[in-house]
Amino acid sequence: MRRPTIAALLLTTCIAGCGDRAEVWDGPPPNTDLPIYGMRSTIAFLDNEAERVVFATPETVGEMSFAEVTTGRGYQTSALSSDRQKLVTLTAGDVPRRKAEDQAPALRIFDTAASPPTQTVFELADALSGLALDPQMEFGVVYPRGASVAFVQNPNELVLVRLNEPPSETNPLPATIRSYGGRPEGFTFTDELLLPGGARRLLVVRTDRDVALIDLNQPEKPEITVKLTTGATQLVPAGIAASDGDPEDENDARVAVRLANDNSVILLDLLPTPADKVDTSPHSFSPVPNIVDVGGVPSDITFAKTDGGLRLLALVPNEKALKLVDPATGVATSVALGAPFEKMSLVTNIVGPTDAGSDVALLWSANVAGVAFVALGSTIGTPYKSVEVRPVDFPAYAVLDVPAPNNHLKILMGNQLSILDLLSRTITPFVTPQNPDAFVSNDGQRLWISASGNDFAKVDLTTKHPQNYFLNQNIGEAMEVERADGGLSFITIRRQGALSLSMFDALAPSLEQNTEYFGILYGDYSQEGEQ
Repeated sequence: MRRPTIAALLLTTCIAGCGDRAEVWDGPPPNTDLPIYGMRSTIAFLDNEAERVVFATPETVGEMSFAEVTTGRGYQTSALSSDRQKLVTLTAGDVPRRKAEDQAPALRIFDTAASPPTQTVFELADALSGLALDPQMEFGVVYPRGASVAFVQNPNELVLVRLNEPPSETNPLPATIRSYGGRPEGFTFTDELLLPGGARRLLVVRTDRDVALIDLNQPEKPEITVKLTTGATQLVPAGIAASDGDPEDENDARVAVRLANDNSVILLDLLPTPADKVDTSPHSFSPVPNIVDVGGVPSDITFAKTDGGLRLLALVPNEKALKLVDPATGVATSVALGAPFEKMSLVTNIVGPTDAGSDVALLWSANVAGVAFVALGSTIGTPYKSVEVRPVDFPAYAVLDVPAPNNHLKILMGNQLSILDLLSRTITPFVTPQNPDAFVSNDGQRLWISASGNDFAKVDLTTKHPQNYFLNQNIGEAMEVERADGGLSFITIRRQGALSLSMFDALAPSLEQNTEYFGILYGDYSQEGEQ
């Protein structure tokens, strides 16, 4: 139970004299090291000690409403949907369960598209600690991660939850992948692939030594496990890429596996089940592996179109090269980069394809002060001529996407910050404090920058003009949230005390119109209109 602060004691006296008081006032000061999510139209404070989530929703420029929703006991982890409208939490409940009324483990979905937020609860048979969300929010995977929560645990048991369907006897659905001594470490949800037997999505499960394929159209079927490690050296899968190939051909879909400790990339051709196994296999497709040596340990992989057809791109930093692998033959062509680039992203949908209809890739690295554009229109002859390097004042450890209408921009993040224009291939540098934090508004119009201190800035992504602001308190997290009145609010969070926040109009921030709320974890929600 909690012990109130001095400020809270005054309110506690009133509550005690005016009626029943909430248990939250009876314990020690709250733990402010809690998950906080800036959602599309609200802020979610996961107050796990009090078994609740507090939703703070901006209504107008100077007014915010608060709603508290009870959550389960034994918080394990949480995640947001890609559209930031749904919060998914995983709780262990009472461990061990001694009475029938003790809480069961559960996955909960809080949908903030409704007001107040709605809650869907999927009870689980066992307490697990890992959660992976499908980017399309069709499925969630609950799995064992780290130390066991329960007394006995199967480290290779997964629980698949159909997030858009109500709980039932078959939802959630438990499944156990075949194990050769490994345990799940990563999950990739593919787009729809045309496979033998029809179109379907796959869940690719990485263990520390193998991969398994689960048919998401029929997840009750057993998985297909591809054993990667057969010799003395344990091969560790580190990344997955998938391609549908020709969208009219059901026999050319593929999954590629990048290894963390080997020069090989493993291509899995998803072909029809062999005739001699049709009667015994539950699946209409079967993965056929093809091992390709790319000359060094790859740091990133993806499939792309070239003038010679589909290729698997593999970045190999120690060779300062990009390898183009023909998935049909396994033949690799090397493109010299001149620097050890580590990450890549296809930007064809923004800059347009090459004259040959091929993709364009953007490369960057935390070890290279620059970015590179690679036009993939030449797979023979001298393909290195298609590499165009742009210097940057710092190595970029991350690249932030910008939504339309400014999706031709990328934010380069390092010990400083720059804006890359993909169309003009120019770079606008900004002078900032060391290692700034930044995020892009949901409408693609603004870039917000802060650091550990009292300052923040708004950059207009059309004009690149920064506006600077100073607060009287340190800024922790910062986020932009849609208001109920149709406007937008910029909100900063301060974790000292019982959590407080400052709210501004995002389009026209004004210190005179700054509204602050204090004591959020005490349910006080006291307000000040100015600094």
